[in-house]
Amino acid sequence: MDISRYSNNGMPLDNAGMMWQGATQVNAALAMVGAVSLSDPSNPTTRVMDVLKFLGAHPTERFTLAEIARHVGLSNGSAHRLLTTMAAGQFLSRHEKHRTYSLGLSLVAIGQAAIAGHQGIEIARRELARLAAELDMQCSANCLADEEIVVLVKEGRPQSHLGLTRVGERRPLMPPVGLCHVAWGDQTLIDGYIGKARPFMAASVLDHLRDALPLIRARGYAVCANGPGAAASRQVLVTASDQVRDEAYWTRVHELIGQLSADEIQLVDLARAEGAGVSYIAAPVFSPEATVAFQLVVTGLPTDLDPRRIEACAQRLCAAAAVVTAEMHGRHPAG
Repeated sequence: MDISRYSNNGMPLDNAGMMWQGATQVNAALAMVGAVSLSDPSNPTTRVMDVLKFLGAHPTERFTLAEIARHVGLSNGSAHRLLTTMAAGQFLSRHEKHRTYSLGLSLVAIGQAAIAGHQGIEIARRELARLAAELDMQCSANCLADEEIVVLVKEGRPQSHLGLTRVGERRPLMPPVGLCHVAWGDQTLIDGYIGKARPFMAASVLDHLRDALPLIRARGYAVCANGPGAAASRQVLVTASDQVRDEAYWTRVHELIGQLSADEIQLVDLARAEGAGVSYIAAPVFSPEATVAFQLVVTGLPTDLDPRRIEACAQRLCAAAAVVTAEMHGRHPAG
């Protein structure tokens, strides 16, 4: 047997690639069309969305019924009825021998239909591929859906493992992520974002967060320094396949928010990045309604970039975002 044709979960690479592409399209569909609110967990539609979002965040993995039930907060009996129905329609694929589930082939067609209705994603993919080749860094696009940051597209590889990103990742919208979404957001979004940090963040750092938003708008991009707080929060915010967002998870998240330095939230002086380096640079893509459709992000930057090269990367990213905005017939917000 030619084991080079198989992925690390035993799936033939052709099929694994198809499911990965399908996961990209499914996440686009869930995020761009709009996720169902989680305020009513008894809503069966919400449970279907929860299953798809969970599996979409782990597209090459398979999970048992009990594992899925634990992650989405269902009893095993309720999960069995839901998963059986979804598998019958090929929305889920069931491995009979191992009794595990993964995304089904029906979602590939649905994802392709969603992509057709949101051409900006494919435009962003094209520009990110060019940018990743030019900068030799990892470039991605993410959107805001139901108080989460969802990774839709990824191109290139990071020069540092600290910036590794996967399509389908979901992170809570909390400092230090999602600043472009917030900086150009409405006052309700801004107040909610700052409010999440207020109980846990030092007053001086909270003031810096408030002051960072007009700076981001003036610059046209967000840039954050590497540091122990940013590195730890990056690892914790992305929920691993064996982790549930329970009380212990949120306690750890809140602890890490309290440990963030001002530079890890937003660099005012790019020279302060020398040594530790930059965590990420992000620039917004605007919709025809003059709202942030998604943000383009460069991560995994070399730690030895000087301020001039950081600014050059930021301006190149902004240029790519402007191209996507223009081809989407987007509009920059007034002011």
